[in-house]
Amino acid sequence: MRYSILLADADGTLFDFHAGERKALTVTMNTLGMAVNDDLVALYSRVNLSHWLRLERGETTQARLRVERFADYWQELRALGVAVPDVPPENVSELFVEALSAQRIPMPGAEALLKSVSAQMPVYLVTNGIARVQRARFEQSELRLYMTDILISEELGHAKPDPFMLLEAMRRAGVTDPRRAVMLGDSVSADIGAANLAQVDSVLFTNGKPAPESHGATFVAPTLADAAQRVLAQA
Repeated sequence: MRYSILLADADGTLFDFHAGERKALTVTMNTLGMAVNDDLVALYSRVNLSHWLRLERGETTQARLRVERFADYWQELRALGVAVPDVPPENVSELFVEALSAQRIPMPGAEALLKSVSAQMPVYLVTNGIARVQRARFEQSELRLYMTDILISEELGHAKPDPFMLLEAMRRAGVTDPRRAVMLGDSVSADIGAANLAQVDSVLFTNGKPAPESHGATFVAPTLADAAQRVLAQA
C-alpha cells in the first residue's frame, strides 16, 4: 500500500527547537536584566521538558504548563544561588511566549524534504504546542508553502501521543485507510506513540543519534534526506 499523506511533527523534526528555545530564553532573560549561559539554558530545557512530558501523560494542561515551568525554573535558579528578579511567572511566561513566537529556524534538510514530499502528497503538520506561538512561527516560515494544513494540540484539545490530531488530519485529507499515512517525528513517546495508536506507519528522525531501543517506529532516519527517501519510496 502506497502512502498518500505525510503527517509531520514540528519542533525537533522540521524546526530547530533547541536553537529557537535558546534565542527566546536569551531575549527573555536579557529583558529581565539577567545573563544567560549554557548551564542556565540546559537547566531551563530540563524543566521545560519535564512539564511537556507531564502534558503527554495527561497530568497538566498547556495553560498551566506555560506558567508553572517558569515558577519551577525560578525555584531551581534560587536553589543554585542565582539572583532572580521579583517577577511573577505569568509575566516571565508572557515575555518568553512573545520571544518564542518569532523563532522559526528550520532543521537542515527540512525545506528539501517538504519540497520533494509535497510534490507527491499533502503534508499536514501535527504539533503539540501553544497555538499563539506555533501559528506565529509557522505562518511566517518559508516552510509554510509546502504544508497543506497545520493542526495544533491546544486548538484541538488533544496532545500527542493521543492520536486525535493524526486521525483528524487524515479525515481532512480524505484518507480513510491508515496504511496510506505515515508519521514523521523525533519523539518516541509523542510522535511514534501517536502513530502506533493511530495504526499508521512512522519514521523516527534521530538527527544523527542512535535510535533508542524499543522505539516502535516503522523506520529510522538519521537525516531528513533519509526520511524523505523512506516516505517517497512508498509514494
